[in-house]
Amino acid sequence: MMAGFDQALADTLFPGDGAIPPASRAGVSLAALDHRQRPAMEAIARAAGGEAAFATAGESARTAAVRAFEQAEPQAFQAFVLAVSALYHSSPAVLEAYGWPFRAPQPAGFAVGTPGDEAETARLLERVRVRTPLWRSS
Repeated sequence: MMAGFDQALADTLFPGDGAIPPASRAGVSLAALDHRQRPAMEAIARAAGGEAAFATAGESARTAAVRAFEQAEPQAFQAFVLAVSALYHSSPAVLEAYGWPFRAPQPAGFAVGTPGDEAETARLLERVRVRTPLWRSS
C-alpha cells in the first residue's frame, strides 16, 4: 500500500475535529492492520481509480469511494472501520486529546470520582438496598 493512500484513507475515516487530531497526525498506520483488512483497502482504492487517485483526490471524492465500498460490502466495511477505530482510539495523541492517561491502569490505578456529598451517596445506595437479591439460595 502506498503511504499517501494509507494516510488519506485513515484521515477520511477519522478526520479529527478541533483538538482531536486526524488519524495521520495521531500516528495511525493502516499497515498495522491485519491482512484480512487488505481487501477492503483494495476495494476502496479501486472505487477511486487507484491508490494514487485516492491519495490526491479531494475530500468529497475520497468519501464517495469509501461510501461505494460501504454500499457494496456493508459487513466488510464495518469490520474495516472497527479495526481502524481500534488503532485510532488507542493512539497516545487521541487519548491525550480526550484527556485520558496513556498508561496501564495498574499499579497506579485511575482516579474515580466520588459523589458530591453524603446525601448523594445515600441516594445512590438506597436503590441498591431496596433491590431484591440477585442470587437465589437453595
